Amino acid sequence: MDDLTRQLKKQFGLAEFRPGQHEVMRAVLARRDAMAVMPTGQGKSLCYQLPATLLPGLTLVVSPLIALMQDQVESLKQRHISAAAFHSGLTEQQRDKVIQGLHLQSLKLLYVAPERIQHEGFLRLVRKCLVSLLVVDEAHCISQWGHDFRPDYMKLGRLRQELNNPPCLALTATATTRVQADIGERLALRDPLAVVTGFRRENLALSVRLCSSLADKLAALDRLVKHCDNGTVLIYGATRRTVEEVASWLGQSYPSVGYYHAGLSDEERRLVHEEFRRGQLRILVATNAFGMGIDKADVRLVVHVDIPGSVEAYYQEAGRAGRDGLPASCVLLFHERDLATQEYFIQQAAKDPGSADRAARMRTLLREMLAYVSVRTCRQLAILDYFSDAAERAMGPCGLCDRCVSEVSADPRSEE
Repeated sequence: MDDLTRQLKKQFGLAEFRPGQHEVMRAVLARRDAMAVMPTGQGKSLCYQLPATLLPGLTLVVSPLIALMQDQVESLKQRHISAAAFHSGLTEQQRDKVIQGLHLQSLKLLYVAPERIQHEGFLRLVRKCLVSLLVVDEAHCISQWGHDFRPDYMKLGRLRQELNNPPCLALTATATTRVQADIGERLALRDPLAVVTGFRRENLALSVRLCSSLADKLAALDRLVKHCDNGTVLIYGATRRTVEEVASWLGQSYPSVGYYHAGLSDEERRLVHEEFRRGQLRILVATNAFGMGIDKADVRLVVHVDIPGSVEAYYQEAGRAGRDGLPASCVLLFHERDLATQEYFIQQAAKDPGSADRAARMRTLLREMLAYVSVRTCRQLAILDYFSDAAERAMGPCGLCDRCVSEVSADPRSEE
């Protein structure tokens, strides 16, 4: 039994590694750059958390969401691993405690938002630390081909230089070959170990329902929720207004309905996230502001009431279903008028100086999403084709999606 396996059992109570984890950890401990593309629920976080307990100094983790940071830190503390998050939501006393931990070099992991690296005071703090590993979580955010591009991620190359170029681990659940190449270039990864564990989710039943109107869409949503008699339900809408209206409409028929979007205060988002995580909210309606890295195992149904902007976005959000490995359904309710919302987002991107290329990329990603909607063969295979996953594709059709379980017809609205 090697040190990693012993530490896995001792610190995390796990008997064996999931596919890809052991290879990534060995690379990290050998001070080699690495990139891991693993499906939601595959255990990407463990790929740096376990090595952090064996490495000297600090593991610095760049993460895009405060809720995600807080989840990870709380979980690590329960395992008696010294970890903290440095973000805008901290009180002065909490901030001072993190700074003291850095001065005393008592922290093993520190989570920060990408915006934090713009603060010279923070850079002065971490420059004094021995940073053994830089982790970029949700690394697709650094790529303009990624579905959730964040401009602040573009500055991570500078952060790495400021820290004297420590080894870097890039993690994501969604990256096509072009996004993987973009990540490697922008982070200046040196001969990285690339681990891609496959994109097939065998327990997910994917389907698309064509809807003729908003009323038709709401009726379909009602039937889906009604037939989901266990676990939790996650519903995605493209705008804050849609999210609030759908939550209000569902609240008339179902108890325990909440909503989440970036327009809520930090405290409101924290409470909603906590209630959903604990099972106090059974149905949550949210924009794409919710979900990255959320460890909720019992989501039995994910419904998109608006078309997402890309296949990557859809795959990541739908992938929050069935993290426990049990059967789950992922349904996209589609009406052609939904495209107007995505077109609005593209036009807004085009207004930003120097963003014409970004708007063109967004339009390409939307066309690829439309191709998924209209595909006439197995939807799981369509996703595997999109991510160039030839090995998983060779296993054949999923047998679960709407295209597999029924004959292809001109009207795929059948509910049965």
